[in-house]
Amino acid sequence: MSDFSVDGFAAACKDAMASAEDAHKAMKICVEQAMADNTPKDVIAALNAAVPPDADIGELIVHASPELTMLYGRIPPRFQSAIHNHTVIACIAQLEGEEISHIYKRDGDDLVKVGQETAVPDDVVALRADAIHAIENPNHSVGSALHVYGGDFTTISGQRSIWTSEDHEERPFSFPELLKESVKTMKTNGNEDGLRAVVEAIPAAAPMIEAL
Repeated sequence: MSDFSVDGFAAACKDAMASAEDAHKAMKICVEQAMADNTPKDVIAALNAAVPPDADIGELIVHASPELTMLYGRIPPRFQSAIHNHTVIACIAQLEGEEISHIYKRDGDDLVKVGQETAVPDDVVALRADAIHAIENPNHSVGSALHVYGGDFTTISGQRSIWTSEDHEERPFSFPELLKESVKTMKTNGNEDGLRAVVEAIPAAAPMIEAL
């Protein structure tokens, strides 16, 4: 039987980060140890049990405190996100499927893509606090991941940004704006499979897609 629990992991990770010289390294070690000690299926079961019953896809937060946020990432098939940042350190542990992270950096008032990284089950990807990226699920099945952030997502939204798909204009972050720009990105790319999957996962997105 798995020993993984959301509360237990959060407590252990916060303790490790608080006593470490490098909090990001300590976070990554904790996430890697959790993946080594538990199967993806066990972690998914614990995350599913912790998701609030009325949560939508943008609210799958299973733990939030000033030091740490844990989010259950369930990425629809073929989904492509808008470019965004987090403003806090992060680690993402892939549980099912794949996730491609397209990495950008600021170049004056614009952004330039500087690389990409693909995560498969049991991979742990570390993102610095100043990381800017867009994510993509390249498969025709839902991708699942444990997202761990070094701060409280419920209080830092006003510090975050998204960038428009057309001209990389920086705008204040919100989950509705992230969804809107993600839809625009998929429309621009002719990604009909991704758009259909978004409507299935978030029915309220249908009018948005039709309006664009």
